[in-house]
Amino acid sequence: SDLVRMPEHGRFEIIGRTRDDAAGEAFDKAARMLGLGYPGGAALDRLARTGDRGRQPLPKPSLPGLEYSFSGLKTALLYRLRDLGDAVGPQDKADLAAAFEHSVVESLLEKLDAALSRVPVAEVVVAGGVAANTLLRKRAAEVVGGRARLTMPPLELCTDNAAMIAAAGLVSPRRRSSVQIDPSLGWD
Repeated sequence: SDLVRMPEHGRFEIIGRTRDDAAGEAFDKAARMLGLGYPGGAALDRLARTGDRGRQPLPKPSLPGLEYSFSGLKTALLYRLRDLGDAVGPQDKADLAAAFEHSVVESLLEKLDAALSRVPVAEVVVAGGVAANTLLRKRAAEVVGGRARLTMPPLELCTDNAAMIAAAGLVSPRRRSSVQIDPSLGWD
């Protein structure tokens, strides 16, 4: 997960990033721990809507500056599940999903809020697979408020980063790539 500033078309500056897993990867790993399968971001989102984060609170990751880290949160979830053991029921899983989702989303948006306070921008774009998360979409609108225009792709375009890469290629067709294609490679 990155916070990227685009001061002009085609020029990007990473102003914040994760030290470990991306938010979507953390959602997928949490979903797997909760028995929801892979990819689990959407399943965790659905389950979290039926949970109460207050019944199974988890810590909110907090690093200085604009960096993220979700490894400690994943460990906290793992230990909570171990503590519950065989007693973990469907409502516990929903509550843990809600707590995990809340911690990730609030961590992301705390950094976005700090970035907007430091570097005012005209537009904020929330993209990638994690942009499909219901809580993130709702809370991003609240955090950005009137400080900038908020753009989020339609849900059907939040599932595959290939769509973002293709879109980037469409808006920058004149940029030359350093990638060399050698069609003589043998695939036989």
